[in-house]
Amino acid sequence: MKSKLYYIYLGVVLILAFLLVSKPAAAQNISLERTTIMEYVINERPLLAELLTTAGMAPALSGSSSYTLLMPPEARLQELKGQSVEKIRSMMAAHLVKGALTGADFKEGSYLQTYGGEKLYVCRKRENTLLNGVKLRTTDITLRNGMVHELEGMLQP
Repeated sequence: MKSKLYYIYLGVVLILAFLLVSKPAAAQNISLERTTIMEYVINERPLLAELLTTAGMAPALSGSSSYTLLMPPEARLQELKGQSVEKIRSMMAAHLVKGALTGADFKEGSYLQTYGGEKLYVCRKRENTLLNGVKLRTTDITLRNGMVHELEGMLQP
């Protein structure tokens, strides 16, 4: 038969193990909330950072104004390498919306205006959100100056 001391010791060890495992996640959230959209993109998606810089959007995404960045997949971004600055600017502007929008802000039947002046139509089907027919894959990466969401495809201007 095990003593009470054993169970107390086991409980303390389990609590400490839980705290050690959960602390990095909390620290990561705090550090992301101090990171701008551009800093995040530079660290996570260098090709996207290069394209946003070429498009002249790096200052906006590094500033204090709030934006929502809709990130296309890396493979689709490869298609833009070597294109004209105008083409890159047009494509990147289609993936940026003024204001920090969470996944819940994408309301069925609503329209969002992009940085380039185009409109994105929001469609909700079951548990999926589509923007002009392109599915949102990951949502709600909260950053200091806005939100980032990942798309399954590329939006067209």
